[in-house]
Amino acid sequence: MLSGCVSAMGRGRLGWRLPVRPEHLRALILDVDGTLYRQRPVRGGMFWRLVRGCVRHPAQGYVSFQVLRAYRRAQEVLRTPQGDAGDLAEAQCRLAGGWTGVDPQIVRECVARWMEQEPLALVAASVREGLLEFLQAAKHRGLRLGVLSDYPAARKLEAMRVAHFIEVVVCAQDIEVQRFKPDPRGLTVALRRLGVEGNQALYIGDRPDVDVPAARAAGIACVIMGRRQAPVDGAGWMGIAGYRELTKAVCGT
Repeated sequence: MLSGCVSAMGRGRLGWRLPVRPEHLRALILDVDGTLYRQRPVRGGMFWRLVRGCVRHPAQGYVSFQVLRAYRRAQEVLRTPQGDAGDLAEAQCRLAGGWTGVDPQIVRECVARWMEQEPLALVAASVREGLLEFLQAAKHRGLRLGVLSDYPAARKLEAMRVAHFIEVVVCAQDIEVQRFKPDPRGLTVALRRLGVEGNQALYIGDRPDVDVPAARAAGIACVIMGRRQAPVDGAGWMGIAGYRELTKAVCGT
């Protein structure tokens, strides 16, 4: 399938190699937030939207700030082993509501607006350079493409106009998953839906503290986007500057 691919990392000036041989690849699994798009401009844009909301409606805006902060904190708490947390989305809303004294239904409404709807235009404007060409090249090589995200990803993929490249979309809230990374369950579900083994896939993320241990536990090699860092022997991952570099590494183009 990829017998003609040459790893640019293996032969380039930096002497890097992908942590998996390109000719063995059958599938790529990509994270979404911070991996498919740049998070800094999205977070900056959302901050100012929230500020404007506070100016217009101070009490409501203050509650929104507190709820969103607590919701993100709850996500990090739920990353640690919790046993069976049940419905992950509900557990996150309950935690955030308990910390802020806000009804969980209000938390859900706040999250739906400020984390699911409002960011879409900013996400579309912040797609990482070279992503479209990378996905096109991967499809041309016959690779299957999947996504694993800590949050539902379908609307973001549509906003970025890349949904048609993706065969499998998995998120932490799926019934089969109910775990945030670094738990490997989401990756194992994605592998099964793609019909490949771990040693035939590459996971592309943006957080070494979360994505790398998840990939390692699932037996998948990992690349961290936006970091130019040579791999450490036995670590099973490497940092890469961007999608143009990754396209050369995976597809030799």
